[in-house]
Amino acid sequence: MNATEQAPIEAGFPVEIGRIDKELGKLWEEVGDTKTRASLVNLAIFTEKADSVAANTDLISKIASQYACRALLIFANPAASQSEAKAWINAHCHLAGKGERQICSEQITFQLDGEMISALPNIVFSHLDSDLPLYFWWQGEFREPLDKKLWGWVDRLIYDSAEWKTPAEQFQLVRKIRTLTEVRTILCDLNWTRLVGSRFAIAQMFDHSCALARVGKIQKVSISCANYTAGLLLLGWLASQLGWKLQPTGDCFLSGEGKRIDFEIQTTVGPVLTRCVFDCEDATLEIWREANSEYFQARIGCEGISDGVMLVPAGRSELADILVTELSRGGNHPLYRKGLAAIDALF
Repeated sequence: MNATEQAPIEAGFPVEIGRIDKELGKLWEEVGDTKTRASLVNLAIFTEKADSVAANTDLISKIASQYACRALLIFANPAASQSEAKAWINAHCHLAGKGERQICSEQITFQLDGEMISALPNIVFSHLDSDLPLYFWWQGEFREPLDKKLWGWVDRLIYDSAEWKTPAEQFQLVRKIRTLTEVRTILCDLNWTRLVGSRFAIAQMFDHSCALARVGKIQKVSISCANYTAGLLLLGWLASQLGWKLQPTGDCFLSGEGKRIDFEIQTTVGPVLTRCVFDCEDATLEIWREANSEYFQARIGCEGISDGVMLVPAGRSELADILVTELSRGGNHPLYRKGLAAIDALF
């Protein structure tokens, strides 16, 4: 068995695909009254990396401790020499409150080899927990042709634009997927969700009267992010919130008053946002975060203000935490769509 044909590691107990429901029933019969099966959503995770199966299983366990779900982990292996499908079942149990009863979430892991990948909708989605929404996390890049039958099941599509090598093409495919679902599917970009703490910190800095008074005097924005796409998303959020319009040249924005705003984005090692600087006509507003720090530091440099540093909470950015945030949401991401529209031509 070569590297592309490795079976999932620590995925649970192997079962025949036709007996998954029966074997899950036996599993719950054996555990007795101390454990309760629970599920609020179906969470499907798709990957083509064999070494991601164990990591995803561990991640599902962490998520289940905060948000019960039925997890479907799909490892697609198109390079396999034979076409076949395999399955494993598992349960993630965590104590509920102060009692001895445990709340358990089910995990069904599939390995689809070769041409069996084309049967993904039939094989996998026949094992959804009925009447519960489907949140589908596609790890890696999308590609055509797009299967309308597959995407027609998805209520919330989760992806991470930080992983994409060709963001422009990928965002186009995301829009196409949403069109296939008649704009029903809600788009959830983990790259955007990681910026929640950063956006909150910037908004808090502008709560200061000195900073707020200089919103209309911003001449340049400099952003340092862990990936370029995150920098563009943050820039799009600023532009959509402040009414800036990207110019046809693509090198600057114009404010509602017709003033030019330049921008630059740099990629750095560290948290998703390392630094954001606003150069104004008569002031400099700056926010930055040290590696491993739970706080942003903000400095407002303008006349009449001391050069002291404010601390602003950075928020949680661990993968399990931001996924729980997405699973817990019930609505759309209107600011995300507006931000994308503001910088669409920059991808």
